[in-house]
Amino acid sequence: MIKIVEGYENSEKICKIVEDVVVELGIKQKLEHIVIKHPPSGFPIDMNYLISDNKSLDLEIVDSMVNLEGRVRHELMHVADQLDEKFKFKESNIPTEGTGDYRRYKYLWNVYIDSRLERSGKPAYDTQEDREEEMKECYPELSMELRKECFDFLWGREPLNHEQITEISRNLFSASKEIESLAHSRGEKQIKFETLEELINYGRE
Repeated sequence: MIKIVEGYENSEKICKIVEDVVVELGIKQKLEHIVIKHPPSGFPIDMNYLISDNKSLDLEIVDSMVNLEGRVRHELMHVADQLDEKFKFKESNIPTEGTGDYRRYKYLWNVYIDSRLERSGKPAYDTQEDREEEMKECYPELSMELRKECFDFLWGREPLNHEQITEISRNLFSASKEIESLAHSRGEKQIKFETLEELINYGRE
């Protein structure tokens, strides 16, 4: 069921963790093939790609022991969510790539995954502190105080489905009436960045 391409120094450990987590998440019976591959050259980031039939999975895993279990668990949680009918994953709801909404969508789903992993006592891709720090990159137009209010709410929010995550990526305040009221009282608004470059360069001279 699990195949790993040649060239991995840590192939046995990677395969063992992938196999254990696939069983633990209950997705082994849903997948027929898992192929572990190297990420593209110059792009050392773990990624997951479910094939259109949802029976085959390509996992791009960095050949490193640094937080290996946390990284594998994070990627396979993405897969488990997509295969969970209650999550209601719908590709057509995903924001357009290369936009601020897409960057925020990826971030919010990552927060949802890492928060669940931490609450369950399992290794995560990033810690709560790291994810809170990352929020500055995704919402630079908001004050630190408002970002913290939003992050604390999102970190403790469960369950969420795909439609809710995509909606929050377009309108952060839709997640909570209290936070929406707080933002309005402070005159703070979420800016829609049409390109990722606009988001990255916001506020820079």
